[in-house]
Amino acid sequence: MKKTIQKIALSITFTFSLLNVIAQDRNVAWIHGLDGNANSWKHYNQIFDKERNLNSLRTTYNTDNGITYSTNKVIGSMNTRYKDNAKGANNPRNLGIGHSMGGLMLRDADRITANGTKKFGGYITVASPNYGAPIANSLLNGSVQNAAENACNKLTDGPLSQLIPVPFNFLSDLSTDVLCNIFIDNDLIQSFQGSPVTNKDLRVGSPTIDAINDYDTNLPRISIWAEENSPVHWRMLSSQMFGNDTDLVKIAKSVRAVYDGFYIYNKSKAVVSGVLGFFNPYIWGFTALYGYRATQWKKGRNWIDDSENIWSSLIKTTRREKQTYWALTSVFGGVWTGDNTIGSLGLSWKQHTRFISVNYPSDGLLPQYTQELQDIPIGNRYKVQGANHTEVRNMTTDGNGVDETKDVFDDIFDREDWFGTN
Repeated sequence: MKKTIQKIALSITFTFSLLNVIAQDRNVAWIHGLDGNANSWKHYNQIFDKERNLNSLRTTYNTDNGITYSTNKVIGSMNTRYKDNAKGANNPRNLGIGHSMGGLMLRDADRITANGTKKFGGYITVASPNYGAPIANSLLNGSVQNAAENACNKLTDGPLSQLIPVPFNFLSDLSTDVLCNIFIDNDLIQSFQGSPVTNKDLRVGSPTIDAINDYDTNLPRISIWAEENSPVHWRMLSSQMFGNDTDLVKIAKSVRAVYDGFYIYNKSKAVVSGVLGFFNPYIWGFTALYGYRATQWKKGRNWIDDSENIWSSLIKTTRREKQTYWALTSVFGGVWTGDNTIGSLGLSWKQHTRFISVNYPSDGLLPQYTQELQDIPIGNRYKVQGANHTEVRNMTTDGNGVDETKDVFDDIFDREDWFGTN
């Protein structure tokens, strides 16, 4: 009996030791992006450390000094965190998971480390600007500033033309933080503007982005891209500002209703005063005044209606792409033989090239075409539906009772290849 108990105790000890070895051998670094910190990945880090027996790293990196500077900080944190762990920081089973700029930092770490000293054996990019962030280009060329000024002008024209107090201190709120400066005053856009070095690194066509994409890696890679539902801009900014993707949508609808209400009110007054002006010429003056006010409120309403398209132009969800196609083409010198065949008419199939506009979905900040790595198998590309750039790090905030990002991670961790954790 005593020997049996000892055997059971040894078996249990061995099992737990084996599990510990497995956990220590599967180091996972959760890397945040430009607008993040050590808490950015806390939700999924805690879930999967428990469910998958992972040995995780989360820390805060100063991302203001460019991609490669931040990359070296990631390498340093790996060396510190895992120096006493199994095979250490160079463990070929180490997995990196990077959100936004964090995905570029993982790819850059792969690029600048030699074989035998690599910190990651594979990585997952999540909503990362793999081919550059078009919003950075829009910031650098002044498009965002112009859009913000245009928004302020159109949204304040109506209230200013009214020259009467608007209910609920609406004019005061409008001219500060509700919608007027939303394109430029939110923290996410400010994180780009506040870091000129990183902003230049993240732009489409930057030397750093090109160097990362020119590097030919053989590491296993997965890209997760997020697609937000319309209106993508209000949802993305709402998640960043309020921690959910609905509050700002509701505010935008309420503001739109106010603008439309004042537009209809003034337009109606203009019509009525115009009719009455036939009987009392003095009232004609009011027709012009109410018509002017209606026009000013309409500008703000129309801007709200078109704001998603304006935002999409800043993040470049539409781009021109080359397309090849085949068409029947006349061949000069063709001889008519009288039998009405294609060959006798001098026609043949020829390949042609043209440019077309392609509209891509986005996470509210980055289009699909830059989030999704193109040089990996289709099976290594995953989509999180209904997620924006901020909430993809914690999809429980959208309030629908489903954690879509966790479902995607579970699918990845259940794989029977390098990414499997079972």
